[in-house]
Amino acid sequence: MIGPIAAPRRSDGFTLLEVIVAVIIAALCLSALAEVFAGGVRAAGATSEYTRATALAQSLLAGVGVEKTASDGVESGLTPDGQLNWMLSITPEPVDEADGGLVRPPLELKRVVARVVAVDAGAPQNGTGRSRAVELSTLVAVPRQTP
Repeated sequence: MIGPIAAPRRSDGFTLLEVIVAVIIAALCLSALAEVFAGGVRAAGATSEYTRATALAQSLLAGVGVEKTASDGVESGLTPDGQLNWMLSITPEPVDEADGGLVRPPLELKRVVARVVAVDAGAPQNGTGRSRAVELSTLVAVPRQTP
């Protein structure tokens, strides 16, 4: 004898539980994706800031002896937009004189150091914020001062 035939179960749509689980999974994936994009934007901003600081430091070094005399001392300032703080120091470079200083060459060496620090307006003022700095150094040959 054959038993009663069961009516086929209708599965036309999703249950409420399946919809809730799908929405939760989609929300988790989208929040992770948003975090990746936010990290990329932060990295692009930091790279742009580093590029500006490096270009300013190179410009300061290139100006020594051309736009500015290579006299010993320290000079500092702030860019017009207030985002980069710079310092340029020029010091005499010690030279090993093998001949005992009998012959003085017509040129002397000066060490020029350009340091540029990014001013972070959003950082706390208690000193716990990280500052990013670029420091470039070079030697410049300048005419020796005659006594």
